[in-house]
Amino acid sequence: DLSSTAREISTSMLQSKLETAQRATNAQYHNIDIIRRVNVIKLEESLGDTGWDVFTVDYALNGPLAVIVNQDSRETYLCIFRMLWKTKRIEHGLRRMWAKTATWERTLPYLVADIRPFRHLVNIICSEIQHFICQIQYYINFEVLECSWKELENAVDTAQDLDYIIDAHKRFIGIVSERLMLSEEHKTVLEKLYANYNIVINFIQRYEDSCETLKMNNTIREERVASAKIKTRQGGWGTEASEQSTQKEQDRLFAAQLADISGKMRDSRAEFAKSLTDFLLVLSQKPDDAMKFLSLRIDFNEYYQSKCYTAGMASSPYINRTKSIVI
Repeated sequence: DLSSTAREISTSMLQSKLETAQRATNAQYHNIDIIRRVNVIKLEESLGDTGWDVFTVDYALNGPLAVIVNQDSRETYLCIFRMLWKTKRIEHGLRRMWAKTATWERTLPYLVADIRPFRHLVNIICSEIQHFICQIQYYINFEVLECSWKELENAVDTAQDLDYIIDAHKRFIGIVSERLMLSEEHKTVLEKLYANYNIVINFIQRYEDSCETLKMNNTIREERVASAKIKTRQGGWGTEASEQSTQKEQDRLFAAQLADISGKMRDSRAEFAKSLTDFLLVLSQKPDDAMKFLSLRIDFNEYYQSKCYTAGMASSPYINRTKSIVI
């Protein structure tokens, strides 16, 4: 599991997971030589890192390809992969959250009525984050990678010599790096984007901790109901007077825990909204129209724009972000 700490994960384990993923996806239909060239690299770990933080892939190159994709290019591809991997991590986490929440009637049957408001809150936050991630993925896949790759393919098809291909490849990774905000010029935008990612990752972790709290309380109520059924079949009272005070204390403690985790979820939502507004603000100040259109798609209903007015930022460049876009 990539959620385990980095110390618990070895390179051989990561390589095994990569091979499993290749067999489970369309990658299995690629040329066997291509598949064998994909290797796993475990990055140097830091305190608190998980498998998600140290996992990366490398592609073994030789011959003319090694000339075209030199060491500098490979380092750039590594940076590109890290960004794509962070985005995929959030998508995976949101998908797991949706799957868990959708089965609460079955997995938490004794808490369904109590956690209905909490479930509604979680679904709202997930929808907001899912919209943000979908727009980022659309921008990466279609406005950056697909367009740039098509240009590279056309350049390779019309190439007269190897030097022309090398130059075309340099232009390709340069454009991709620029539009993915990996260049020094867009450093501030990338930092704001990663700040959003970190907030979402923390939110997902808070959700996982909340699930453990809910499971524990569901088990308590399940045992309470099972005990009452046994006593009833034996001709006694389901709940005796001596047990009522204990059960009331358990219910009071659960209500307090539920209020606490709900408050943490609201804090995550507010933190995400503030961070996303900051990201949209710096995005709107860039001359690239593609980035401005990204801000338009994320805030299509001007929800975050209204927060700029609320914060006294009516003259912000974000408010007037559409005026400089060339259609």
